[in-house]
Amino acid sequence: MSPTTVVLEHEVLSVLGDHGVPVPRFEVVRSPEEAEDVGLEPPFVAKLLHPEVPHRARAGALRTCVPDERALAGYVRELLDRWPDAVGVMVQERVETAAGVEAFLGMKEDETFGTVVLLGVGGRLVEELGSFTVRKPPLDGSEVEEALGNDVPAGDVILREVEASEVADVVNSAYEAYESEGWVELDVNPLFVSDGSIVALDGLARKG
Repeated sequence: MSPTTVVLEHEVLSVLGDHGVPVPRFEVVRSPEEAEDVGLEPPFVAKLLHPEVPHRARAGALRTCVPDERALAGYVRELLDRWPDAVGVMVQERVETAAGVEAFLGMKEDETFGTVVLLGVGGRLVEELGSFTVRKPPLDGSEVEEALGNDVPAGDVILREVEASEVADVVNSAYEAYESEGWVELDVNPLFVSDGSIVALDGLARKG
């Protein structure tokens, strides 16, 4: 297998957003001073951007509810002291996730079929249950409905929050981004769905 390069989250979400995938408002800061003047609405989600730290929650490099700019500046200082070679810290406006469902959207290259889409229930369940289906893009609403309604354990919970055609639109927009950038792998987890809305909260890609 050819070597691949990690595409960090701020780049992934920027590209996805440019192709019509809803993403939260975010900025990348590189100092506590920049954090104090981030220009976003609190509370914040703050995430380290470092190619060698993909599992940020395990490393203590992620906080999901930073209350204000002062607390944000302190956390940014802490992260950059620990990882001085980091690209920066990604700061997002926090999306309320108390009501809704975490979905998973992935793409990768298959030796037989080429690019395939992985779609299912997200969050920790995608690892614990393997609760996703594999399809060939692009998808239409009927394919999404069949995939989530029949093939994925608990996949119907996603369709209670959003129309299958809307999921298909997001999948196809992400596929356009994937193709245009020459990515060979994409993970969007979670793709949060709630009351008719969809937003990509996290993303990581690899480029060949």
